[in-house]
Amino acid sequence: MQQGFTYPPMPKGVDDSVLKPSPAFKSEVFKVAGAILFFVISYIVLVTAACGLAVLCGFAGIGVIILKPMVITILLGAGIAGMGLMVVFFMLKFIFSRHKTDRSGLLEVTETDQPELFSFIHKLTSETQTPFPKKIYLSADVNACVFYDSGFWSMFLPVRKNLQIGLGLVNSVNISEFKAIMAHEFGHFSQRSMKLGSYVYNVNKIIYNMLYDNAGYGKMLSSWAGVSDYFAFFARLTIGIIGGIQWVLQKVYSVVNLRYMSLSRQMEFHADAVAAYVTGANHLVTSLRRLEAADICYNRLISYYNQWLAQNLRPENMYSHHTTVMKHFAEDFNIPYENGLPQVTGASQAFFNSSKLVIKDQWASHPSTDDREQHLNELNIVTEAIHESAWCIFRNAENLQKQMTQKLYEEVKFEQTPVILTHEAFCEKYFKEIEENNFNKIYKGFYDFRDLTEFDPEMLAATENVKQQLAFEDVFEDTACALPSAINGLNSDIAIIGQIMRGELAVKTFDYEGRRYKADDAHTVNKELQNALENAREKLAALDKKAFGFFYSKAMQKAAADVLVQAYKKLFTVTSEADADIALYNEMREKIAPIYSGAEMTIDDANAMVSIIKVKELDLKMRIDKILADDNCKPYLTAEQVSALQKYTSANLPYFNINSFDNDSLNILNEAVFIFGTLAYERKFKTRKEVLDMQLTYL
Repeated sequence: MQQGFTYPPMPKGVDDSVLKPSPAFKSEVFKVAGAILFFVISYIVLVTAACGLAVLCGFAGIGVIILKPMVITILLGAGIAGMGLMVVFFMLKFIFSRHKTDRSGLLEVTETDQPELFSFIHKLTSETQTPFPKKIYLSADVNACVFYDSGFWSMFLPVRKNLQIGLGLVNSVNISEFKAIMAHEFGHFSQRSMKLGSYVYNVNKIIYNMLYDNAGYGKMLSSWAGVSDYFAFFARLTIGIIGGIQWVLQKVYSVVNLRYMSLSRQMEFHADAVAAYVTGANHLVTSLRRLEAADICYNRLISYYNQWLAQNLRPENMYSHHTTVMKHFAEDFNIPYENGLPQVTGASQAFFNSSKLVIKDQWASHPSTDDREQHLNELNIVTEAIHESAWCIFRNAENLQKQMTQKLYEEVKFEQTPVILTHEAFCEKYFKEIEENNFNKIYKGFYDFRDLTEFDPEMLAATENVKQQLAFEDVFEDTACALPSAINGLNSDIAIIGQIMRGELAVKTFDYEGRRYKADDAHTVNKELQNALENAREKLAALDKKAFGFFYSKAMQKAAADVLVQAYKKLFTVTSEADADIALYNEMREKIAPIYSGAEMTIDDANAMVSIIKVKELDLKMRIDKILADDNCKPYLTAEQVSALQKYTSANLPYFNINSFDNDSLNILNEAVFIFGTLAYERKFKTRKEVLDMQLTYL
């Protein structure tokens, strides 16, 4: 290995029995084998029926032609025979399909480029007793996987796998954790029984091909139907027959895929055991937790980059920025930050996940992180962590980071040469926007992601018995500040329980607050949650009033009590107006959405859709005119936005001309709707922020 870092050693004295497939794994293997057999039998029956139909159609077609040879009978006979052949081809077309992984966002590296990485992987594949990857690719994200181009024949022919390593992942782990993650990926192929997963994968691809991947087949059918009206008739019959076949396949798909998902979860446990055996279970546990947070931070970073495209900004090195976002994330959620990384645990994750509902998703391909952590801890294989960053394995790491950043922007078209965001420039802009778009941390999240409970500030000021000695910490204590998050968790849990009650979520059991319930108990749990939500909202409303009373007493000492009262009145007025605007914005988006659904529609359908939009936009244009005339709204709009809104309200846009949608008109509409919605959210947020910042000045 390259001098400068230490290859994490294998744990000593570990019994290799941890690598043996568990009884649960073996059980799932048999079930999956049964599901595959079920598919094979079902498929043979369908193919036999299709071939029988083709033979009958062939004889019938020839018979029609022989009966009375003429142009019409020839077309009818060819149509009947063609229908049979089309059905047979539908059943066999998957043989000619091939799934090829999109590599446009990937960067291939060779041993010449990255000798230390290849040496690392060589040693790891030796320890896991797995083949070396065919190729190694780097991606931008927080991910790692093994992939290969697959087709029908890959079930029977050996296929070498490729390794994909996300540099966002590398940026989020130390070298011990990196080894554990890579060992997990190779662990998927360390047992011969894993080949069964490949069979199920390809069976699923076959069924998926016949259910959904029919664009090419549809074009061929349309071309055949276009030859004559007779062929069009038989093409419609073919579609009906195929619909019946697809109905059967959907049932088969559910059986096979349900069994495969269950096996897949056991395969994850087994791959975790392989990683623990060659590295130590503790390193996979810490990386699993951190990678969930790192992925949140990565997506948050990409969201900022997307917003900054309009400002002609592009990062120089996204990974130094990703580190900054992770560090800020750790500070926000009081997560320890050690050795250059946030030390995320199950307890710290619970802090920003307030849901108490646990559902074992039978369609999930991976076990929950909690279940994986429990399994890994039970293995009790612990080794000392090497805290060097995983970047130490990569040669010229900083250049590689910049190269991947550049690749991420390959398809982005800037109107002019973009301004490059250095690390210093990013930090300045990022933290400025954080400050502008978040409430002061002193409130500990009490006002985040919600509206204040509305009350009459004048009446409350007149009747409230304000205690002058009340301290800030008495109002904004931890339990109070956690209440909004608890309400969000209750709302989320109630929504999921509602899905169970309506049968939209097929589960037999679920856990709530550590207690197991049957699906039939959902109504009882829902009632309990609704009561808890009502009580929590009442407490929050009382706390909002208590907080106002506290700041009112401070404002009185500053001779600013009336200023605070008027600020709250304005806040409630703006909130009410903004909520109405947001509702109108959502209605307009709902009316516009079908245009972009991709569904086929007639000219009459399109005109009817436009008529609905025209009726609804009367309300929108009237509201925009009032906004443009309101001096209180002007600070929230740029000159370009005002111009775009005026262009929209002053024009009678067609949206649909003769036989196609008018894209220019739709662009004007969409821009106006977007500005309108953004304005509503921004006014509400900034007005609330102004009030919350102002009342802090009275302390």
